[in-house]
Amino acid sequence: MELLQTKSLLAKLMATENIIVEQRNVETAAFDVKNRILILPNLDKNISGYLYDLLVSHEVGHALYTPQDGLTKAFDLKLDMGIMNVLEDSRIERKIKNKYPGVRASFVRGYKELIEKDFFGTAGADLNELNFIDRVNLFCKGGPAQGIKFNEVETALVNAIESTVTYDDVINLAVSIGKYMEEEQERKKVLVQDDEGTEEFDNHGYDDSKENEDSGEDHYENDSVEDNTETKDGETLSETLKSGPGAGDEKSLSKTDEAFRENQKRLYDNSSSNQYYYGNIPDFDVNKMIVPYKTLWNRYKETCIQYDYMGVDNDSFKKVKQDSTKVVSYLAKEFELRKNADQMKRATIAKTGDLNLSKIYSYKFNEDLFKKATVVPNGKSHGLVMFLDWSGSMSENLEGTVKQLINLALFCRKVIIPFEVYAFSSEYGENDWLKDTEVEGNIYMHKCNLLNILSSKMSAAEFSYACSAMLAICNRYTRPEFMALGGTPLDETIIAALKIVPAFKKQYKLQIVNTVFLTDGEGQSTYGVYETHTNSAGKPFLAREYPNGKMIIRDKKTMIQEISDERHKQTPALLRMLKQIAGCNVVGFFILNGRDFKSAMYRYGPRSIDMDLARAQFRKNNYHVLTNAGYDEYYLIRAEGMDTDEDEGFTVKENATTRSLVSAFNKYTNGRLNSRVVLNRFIGVIA
Repeated sequence: MELLQTKSLLAKLMATENIIVEQRNVETAAFDVKNRILILPNLDKNISGYLYDLLVSHEVGHALYTPQDGLTKAFDLKLDMGIMNVLEDSRIERKIKNKYPGVRASFVRGYKELIEKDFFGTAGADLNELNFIDRVNLFCKGGPAQGIKFNEVETALVNAIESTVTYDDVINLAVSIGKYMEEEQERKKVLVQDDEGTEEFDNHGYDDSKENEDSGEDHYENDSVEDNTETKDGETLSETLKSGPGAGDEKSLSKTDEAFRENQKRLYDNSSSNQYYYGNIPDFDVNKMIVPYKTLWNRYKETCIQYDYMGVDNDSFKKVKQDSTKVVSYLAKEFELRKNADQMKRATIAKTGDLNLSKIYSYKFNEDLFKKATVVPNGKSHGLVMFLDWSGSMSENLEGTVKQLINLALFCRKVIIPFEVYAFSSEYGENDWLKDTEVEGNIYMHKCNLLNILSSKMSAAEFSYACSAMLAICNRYTRPEFMALGGTPLDETIIAALKIVPAFKKQYKLQIVNTVFLTDGEGQSTYGVYETHTNSAGKPFLAREYPNGKMIIRDKKTMIQEISDERHKQTPALLRMLKQIAGCNVVGFFILNGRDFKSAMYRYGPRSIDMDLARAQFRKNNYHVLTNAGYDEYYLIRAEGMDTDEDEGFTVKENATTRSLVSAFNKYTNGRLNSRVVLNRFIGVIA
């Protein structure tokens, strides 16, 4: 897990809400109270974890405790923002440390590191010669070890700072401290003007020689490094300090605050390799993308009538069904046996509450006198949602793939597993949903429709027609235009699955949903975001912008996000999001020719692997399984082994022995199972 993801999770946990965490090319951390966005600068990878934790914890403190209108109040009263920052930071840091005591060490070590590196511009200076707010700033950050001293009046003010509870307390105290510092400045002016250096100056009761060193709890007041909330105009505090009301042309009274703002740039890494770009998952009506099976097949029937050609291949379907009967029945029994075995494995012994009279004699030395019952939990309810690649490159393998799907659907119908099978297509022609995704900040999406080709909701007649039609469509000469093979909108399909799978799971009250993607390669990349540009006439327009760095994909509803640092890694990132949001298993089947196995392994497989051994297993089993690329299991399937028509017949020699009969039968059965690799492996996954 990358550092950004780790700290994002930390921030969410501390804030007790799904805030949005963004890492951007900014000069200071900030928190947008209104939109609940924590903005962190691109920090140097070499900085300590303590500093990063300090920064995150501080900003979460603002998220929890700084009111949204806090800055407005301070500006209206024309308060010095340096003073306000020191006081408010003290308050929210004290609260966050009390709420999460574990972060105290990060504040101690983080600020110690910053002071040692002279981030506050005090190297070689006598800290006790600094003005009051600067001494307070360093004392709160570095603690008593700094050796900073305060007079009686200042000590009282420091105690008041450490006792603030509300933001109004901070404002009232800032007014008092501002007046005190003005009086101190006037007193020093008088001393300078006293040519004789007499001591006739009225000290107003202040005794500078009286030093009170506070040795109480650790105090680490964060500087205004993370001036946070947005103003009415959307400016962050760091921006407003330079231009907002109350600041004017006057500099902040806190010199250490100014020094830190300048030196904190040393913590940043603004190189292109450390840039993050954010793309939101579009929110749209997924039903507009789906073509229901009744709509699809009714349109298909009408087209067949219009152009006067046979739209179904009943003979092929009968053969597929007949050839699959024994295999499907065998796997159905195997599935039930595995499921029952798993149930018994999870069985528990529970006491019934009734006395076992046969054991009553042993009451003096045996406390277990109650009858027991074996509790066998019900098997988990399964469901299947499958997405089939309907692209041009699938043409060579389409027939074999469709037969595998029909086998799988027959199995699901036999064991009563609800299922939906969609073909994802770029050529159906209806893409009204797409315009709803064209919003600034959304990731770019291509045309896509999901054709609901098979469903467990179908009647027997509807199912037979759909299967027969699919087998006929495998012949390109009888394929209607609206079902033409086109591009590969895989990413768009995964994004649609973010909505489809949870709804399917809820509809059938399923515990486990297995989401399967069957393709012959990578899809069209969604690596890009919509950004607003201006044309020559000064009119704004949206256009796709390609990130020059790491892409952060996020779902604003769940606040789940994933990092895609390369274009071809966008799909794995979306798959990881699908598993989190939908709570499903994700299985991938990648159909490829044997000659492409090596290149696929280099792209998706582990670096340390015996390629010759893997290739031999691939040829023998017709598949090779990987556990990366975003899937729970990713099967590289040999295209040459997809066609179920290539089953070897059950043949034995004349006068064969019982042993040879058994061997021939096992070979025959294994051959039929291997030819139905999708079905066979799916059983293994769900059982």
